[in-house]
Amino acid sequence: MFAKWINRIPRDWLVWMYKHMSLNRFKNWIVRRSQQSFLVAVLGVFTNDKGEVLLLRHSYREQEPWGIPGGWMEQEQPEEGLLREVKEETGLDVQIERLERAIRRSDPNCVDLIFKGTVQEGTFLPSSEISEMMYCKVGEWPAGLPRSQQLIISAILG
Repeated sequence: MFAKWINRIPRDWLVWMYKHMSLNRFKNWIVRRSQQSFLVAVLGVFTNDKGEVLLLRHSYREQEPWGIPGGWMEQEQPEEGLLREVKEETGLDVQIERLERAIRRSDPNCVDLIFKGTVQEGTFLPSSEISEMMYCKVGEWPAGLPRSQQLIISAILG
């Protein structure tokens, strides 16, 4: 609500007010309230030494339970968030090579940061979110892997 009100003020005025206001806390409060808010998800396309893709069966998804590892970021760097999510959900250690894609979604209002990497070590431990894991070759998808993730994996691993 406040963002709509702030965004009605001409941009030149907002810049002038920001430049000449001395209260940093108030300025930062205005900026936070006037900008779009996004959730940030971190996801990983991880392969084993055979080049097979790590997929996880999510216990809370009924129609499309399979997917790549990931989760929501907390107050952390994206790579740290992805490493934490994979470890918490599976017990596996992974290594991140690089950021491959950033995709904006509107439901929910979020940005997906998709990384590429490799599975290093660890023993799979099911969690409340992940009931099982599997490795598969690109194109040999299990039933229940969303088409959007099939396309992302194929594009990254080509």
